[in-house]
Amino acid sequence: MSASTAQPLAAASTFLVRGILVLGTRSLFIVRGTVVSGISRAGQRVVGLPALDAPVLTVESGLLDVTGGAPQTALTFRYASQAQLARWRASVAEGALLTFAAPPTGP
Repeated sequence: MSASTAQPLAAASTFLVRGILVLGTRSLFIVRGTVVSGISRAGQRVVGLPALDAPVLTVESGLLDVTGGAPQTALTFRYASQAQLARWRASVAEGALLTFAAPPTGP
């Protein structure tokens, strides 16, 4: 299929961001929040937010909320440079709704 005839990717899941954490020693950008619809999986990419230009590295679910709320999920992304991290921090904020495309399938 050529680029001109490519169909838009269907949303596989949506995720409501509740917080952000950066682990600089491991170059990890972690968003904590709630899966609103679908299932979040490693390999998925954010749709409609070009600044967040990396696939989900890992998904951790069932995390306890420090305020006593419902369990949350953490999605981990690996950044390659400080410039990339700065773009991500500027683009993703608490309360943002991220939409993910389905992860790539094998050959």
